[in-house]
Amino acid sequence: MIAINGTYDPVFQPVVDRFRAQLERYGGGGSFCLYQAGQPVIDIWGGTARADGSQWEPDTMAIGFSCSKGISIAAFHILAARGLVDYDAPVADYWPEFGSGGKGNITVRELLSHQAGLYKMRGVVGRVTDILDWDTMARRLAAAEPDHAPGDACGYHAFTIGWLVGELIQRISGKPLAEFLEDELKKPLGLHDVYVGTPISRLENVADLIGFPPIRRDHGQPFQRQFRAPGWVPPGPLRRILTGGFHPQKMLSLFTHPDFFEASIPAANGVFSARALARIYAVFAEGGTLDGAQLYSPQQVQQIGEVQTTAVDRVIRLPMNWRLGFHRTDAAWRPVPDAFGHYGFAGSGGWANPRLRLAGALIHNGNPLTVAGQARTAWLTGEVYKSLGVV
Repeated sequence: MIAINGTYDPVFQPVVDRFRAQLERYGGGGSFCLYQAGQPVIDIWGGTARADGSQWEPDTMAIGFSCSKGISIAAFHILAARGLVDYDAPVADYWPEFGSGGKGNITVRELLSHQAGLYKMRGVVGRVTDILDWDTMARRLAAAEPDHAPGDACGYHAFTIGWLVGELIQRISGKPLAEFLEDELKKPLGLHDVYVGTPISRLENVADLIGFPPIRRDHGQPFQRQFRAPGWVPPGPLRRILTGGFHPQKMLSLFTHPDFFEASIPAANGVFSARALARIYAVFAEGGTLDGAQLYSPQQVQQIGEVQTTAVDRVIRLPMNWRLGFHRTDAAWRPVPDAFGHYGFAGSGGWANPRLRLAGALIHNGNPLTVAGQARTAWLTGEVYKSLGVV
């Protein structure tokens, strides 16, 4: 059996057993952390982190894909806690250029709850490397036209929400996103193993993804920004794909290059340990204050967790019950209406349940392409509630 390291309250043995079973089934390694009443009651890790067989360590980080959104969303709410942003104000009040293209009436609340109609990437990304350029992405999103009137529908802004919220943070605070995260989220909570824009010096602590080439941890040459198609390829969709660098081989190469990790892509390229991610959600579970650091008020946490729409999401085709930046985080097949957070591709995730004062996070480097594999966090969360006898 895979050795599981760390500490946990014996009442959560079923969670540890499920965690081990996941590592044995999907390969690689990972970590899981659970906070209860402001204290870590599970802090475990195991398996392999690198293609060379290196073992997962307590400070090993992994890319969290859409879990990254929870980091920038948590940071954004700090601005609201300080009275610097009103959820019901138009986004254009803080980012004037955003008001073009018929977006002048889109509110911050509608943007956070994925009701702004800006979920399509077509016309925003021409080449795969455009996602490395913050100013390009912000400028194109400011000029984009929404697919529907604000509030008429919800659609998961899978990539765009990161730049949209991140640009708001930068406009309001006057700080680049990475600097704001460092000063206003990481330092107050004593966090070290969380980045959206990872310094090359920390790539040694980032796990390789199963099924992907190993991460390049020396910078070497910058990633190629120009792509060509063979002369015989006629104008049309295939030529646009090739000249845009959207070939699987090119994309794999980009996603393991230091240029990708060093860029700020708040919806997709955050790296963190489960220990760090769980601590961020523990602030919400504790009503906005953890270990003396107050980031939000209890009233604001309640507002953040209120469901904004129960409509079927146009992109995911399920009712996500969008909150202010977060979605429903049920446990396996059990509905948990009080919990919210953000899950990511491949099954990593983080969540908070303020009513039960619980917060958890799973980070791993597996790449399961099954429904059960994508729900790894939900399965572990189900074991948490079963161990406590509350669901």
